Parts: sequence; C-alpha cells; structure tokens
Amino acid sequence: MSNLLSAAVLLLISIIAIALVLGMGLPVINSAREAAELQGAEADLHFIDTYVRTVAREGKDSVRIFSFTSSKMFESIPGEDAIQYSMETQTNFLDYLTRSFSGSFAYIAGSNVDCIEKDGDGDGVVDLVAENDKLRVVFKKISGTVDTGEVISQMVRKFDNTTVYVGNSSIVIDENPSTSVGSGYTEISKHGYELPLCQIHVAVEGIIDYDVFYKLYAGADFIVTEVRI
Repeated sequence: MSNLLSAAVLLLISIIAIALVLGMGLPVINSAREAAELQGAEADLHFIDTYVRTVAREGKDSVRIFSFTSSKMFESIPGEDAIQYSMETQTNFLDYLTRSFSGSFAYIAGSNVDCIEKDGDGDGVVDLVAENDKLRVVFKKISGTVDTGEVISQMVRKFDNTTVYVGNSSIVIDENPSTSVGSGYTEISKHGYELPLCQIHVAVEGIIDYDVFYKLYAGADFIVTEVRI
C-alpha cells in the first residue's frame, strides 16, 4: 500500500512539475515565435522598400515588374502609398495604443480607429469622419472648389464631449494666401472600422498643386498633418 501511495505522490509531483515548467516556458516560447514572425515580416518589407527606392532613383516614369513570394499576408493600401502587415500578439513589443517610426516603417500597437463616411456633425450632409476612443474629427466631403481653411468641420474630445469648431485650418504655401484655395477633392484613403489609423486626403490644384494628409492614429488625441508638394 505504501508503495502505491509513494508512486501516486511521485506521479502527482511529476504532473505539477511539468505544469509549472509549461506554465513558465510557454510564454517564452510564444514570445520567441511572435518575435520571429515580426522579424520575418520586417525582412520582407525591407526588401520591398529597397526595391521601390531603387526604381524611384531611376527617375520619372521608371517601371519595374518583379515576382515576390512570402509566407506572410500583406495588404496593399494604395491611398496611403503603404503596405501593411498586421498580427495579434501577447508580447509587449510596443505599449498598447502607441506608435513608433523608423525610416519608412510605422509600428502601431492597437486598432481602435474608425474611418467612415457619415453625417458627423448633424447637419444632414455626409462627411468624412475619423474617430478613435479619444477624438472624433469631422472633415467636409468636397468635390470641386477646396478651401483648406474649411476642410475640418469640427473636433470632438470624447472624454468630456467637448466640441471644437476650427475657425481656420488654411494650408498656405510660400506665404501666399491664395494657395489655400483651389480645385480638388477630399477622400478617405481606406474605409473601415478598428483600423490602426485613419487618413484623410485633400487634393488641391491651383497656383501650386499639393496634397494634404490628415492622420488620426490609434489612441492618439491629436491629428497629424502632412503636406506634399
């Protein structure tokens, strides 16, 4: 009887020991697997980025077609001139709802941004709306004459429901006020819900042709504005 009891106790101890080892080891294994997956995606994206830059250096109208295979699932986003790779991870590579930039790469942790067309300010007219957990920004949907000073309709700070009406958001090039107005349009670069960012594109043709990109990132309480001439 004592031998059976000893065997049972040893078996129980062995099971507990295995469970403890697995409990401590699995997170390390998962973290290593996720890190390898991310590094593999980065390597593929670096290859694409290098190839694109090589062609770009050849000058205007340069074209190159090449074959590319990868085990990763990438998404092309033409409206943002970007290629996106997404993965769910339990490893804290980056603090949740923060972002980091390195060269041509943007690392975004979180996807709580909606980027949709709807009546965002209650006037019965369809707008372009960028919204996350902290901020809702309403842009006018325009096709025709674009006045950059009136592109942003309103901003709502969601934690206290404070609405800000932007008086003048004009984009002025070379200190020439007339460059703030031209013909063009506004558009959402990628429609959808639970995205890492929402980008609103404003195209302006006038004395100087340029594009404006407004970006709302996951977790951000501010809008990033970029002007490309």
